[in-house]
Amino acid sequence: MAKVIAVFGATGQQGGSVVRALLASSGYKVRALTRNSKSNKAEELEKQGCEVFQADVDDKQSVIKALSGAYGSFAVTNFWDHMDKAREIQQGKNIVEAAKEVGLKHLVYSGLDNVKAAIGKECPHFDAKAEVEEYIQHQKVPFTSVRMSAYCENFITNSAPRKMPDGRYALSVPMGDVAMDVICIKQIGECVHQILNDPGSYLGKIIGLSCDKVTIEQMAASFSKYAAPKVVYDAKITLEDFAKQGFPGADDMAAMFEFYQRGNPDRNIELTRKLNPKLPTFDEWVCDNKEALNNALQ
Repeated sequence: MAKVIAVFGATGQQGGSVVRALLASSGYKVRALTRNSKSNKAEELEKQGCEVFQADVDDKQSVIKALSGAYGSFAVTNFWDHMDKAREIQQGKNIVEAAKEVGLKHLVYSGLDNVKAAIGKECPHFDAKAEVEEYIQHQKVPFTSVRMSAYCENFITNSAPRKMPDGRYALSVPMGDVAMDVICIKQIGECVHQILNDPGSYLGKIIGLSCDKVTIEQMAASFSKYAAPKVVYDAKITLEDFAKQGFPGADDMAAMFEFYQRGNPDRNIELTRKLNPKLPTFDEWVCDNKEALNNALQ
């Protein structure tokens, strides 16, 4: 009998990737959890074979209902929906307490590192998930935590290179010459699938997912190669100048990049590739997404 996996954020990037991987497997039935079960994306998931279930992570009773009868769950919360650390922590605790109450056998939680503990600076969108990670362990819920790296996709969307007066494109990511772990978010679902397939190996583990580690200069070189004759370069922006840009969350993001530089995030490319051998390198990912890259460089 197929095991039911309840997937939070099923219409989002992480949850959507997990849904696709599980639907391609015969061993699981997908319960897609979303805030709006009548949305176009939710209706599309239903057509693909998901059981679509409306759930509100701010309401623990709603989460208990959503998890009832499930074998396992992939859980992700989104700080950027509201930019409220305390709220994200409570959302995570609601999921954990609901998982405990219904007797969930395997909670795969999308966690992150404790930046405040590592470098002494507040990074709410990391630190909230780190606190929930600790809470899961205290509650003794059967879990695996997966910590994402920087999304490859971000560098052709919200962090895409910007056209400068000289016609070149500046990639403004404050990493200096330090290499940064990245992950193709559209393909993390297979990693979660394999973790669920092998609880004996992965229960109780914290796994840092990464498909490659590259400098900003190397990123720019890949962009230039596949967007030629357009030229992308590393703008060499400092952490201080990045934080001063003034957009919502700029301080938070600057703290994240500082953590990436000197906090020694624990990501494991070898294990990530064991979980999903089809993951591309960053250069391969850029090649596969040339059209999207060129559309971003306008």
